[in-house]
Amino acid sequence: MTQSNQPTFDILKNSILCRPRMMGTKGEKETTQFLMEFLTKHHIESHTEDIEWSTASVNGRKLMFILLGLFGILINSTLRIIPPINGILSILLIPISFLSLMLFGKKLKADKFKRFGKSAIGKNVICEFSPIKHEKTEPTIIYLTAHSDSVASNLPKFYIKFMMGMFFGFLLILLLTLVSSIISLVYFFRDDISTNLAIRILNVVILILTILVILIITFNMFAKRINTSPGACDNGSGSAILLSLAKYYKENPTENILLKFIWCTAEEWGLFGSKGYVKTHKQEIVENKDNSYVINVDMVGSELAYLDKAGLLKKKPINTKLNLLIEKSAEELKIEARKFNSPIGGNSDHASFKKEKVEVCCFLAKNDTKIIHSKKDTIDLVKPEKLEDAVELIKNLVQKIGNGEIISKD
Repeated sequence: MTQSNQPTFDILKNSILCRPRMMGTKGEKETTQFLMEFLTKHHIESHTEDIEWSTASVNGRKLMFILLGLFGILINSTLRIIPPINGILSILLIPISFLSLMLFGKKLKADKFKRFGKSAIGKNVICEFSPIKHEKTEPTIIYLTAHSDSVASNLPKFYIKFMMGMFFGFLLILLLTLVSSIISLVYFFRDDISTNLAIRILNVVILILTILVILIITFNMFAKRINTSPGACDNGSGSAILLSLAKYYKENPTENILLKFIWCTAEEWGLFGSKGYVKTHKQEIVENKDNSYVINVDMVGSELAYLDKAGLLKKKPINTKLNLLIEKSAEELKIEARKFNSPIGGNSDHASFKKEKVEVCCFLAKNDTKIIHSKKDTIDLVKPEKLEDAVELIKNLVQKIGNGEIISKD
């Protein structure tokens, strides 16, 4: 029997990794069982680690949306008070509302609102490969991560767009409120009719924007997470790539690199799998952060792409070294690997390690994000050759790190 020339794709299409497997469903347990059985079949020692995950992040986000709407109503009410009180109070409300939302978001990201959700126990699947050491020095550590869960939205086409529109709409409300408030204070001291008209026009625009934001918030209240997405791309692809790599490194051990494979659970509910791993192994991660790297495969589908810069206003490079090696590896192997920028680049499992100052990189099929979390995320979305390209690229990347080819942009 001839060996398949698309082994990674075969792993994906013949398994639970291209069927719904949302946390808290039968698919979750079947996924853990499949990963463990695959590794055992290929004589790879593995184990699971329990992590606590919760629906609090999703519920907490909805509470933050409501808070945003209440600030919008309060701002509009304040603008209609007699001058100069309206201008003074409105200007004060701008930093208060902005900082309150920032603080709420920070606490939400740090899982400080567990009481707003239901908690459960999930399992990370973990295996590692010790190096064939020729030196007495400590080996470099490479963490290879992918998330094993999937999720769908009952409003997949609109949720992300409406959420972005809501936040940008609110920022525009704050900006126009500042302009209106300043003009109002000036008008109080200069009885200028044209200025008074400008204030009224601005306030009407602010009111219309606030109504639109509140409508979007109301719409988002009906958004639910459901178990209808096959999740072949997001992220059956990444899990299959890690399985293919684990099989390869069982047969071809590295000389001076300690490889740690982590199939993270509950990523779709707030990165709980990677957060739980980092929390459990924090001492090791912190002590070796200058000699460790994270290769996170969030998803590979119709393209092989990786995150270059992230940030809403000012985009910063996600790393200083790894992307240079990815680019170099792709050129050597003649593999097409596209780099892209994103305003929310921290929303994957590499972010948990990045918080501990570990050098990270993230592979994510940016062009496919428009149809993930829906019934359209099927095996047909995933190109077999892109999965094999990803495997070969990561092999080359690992080899370069092991050979000491890491060079900083600086």
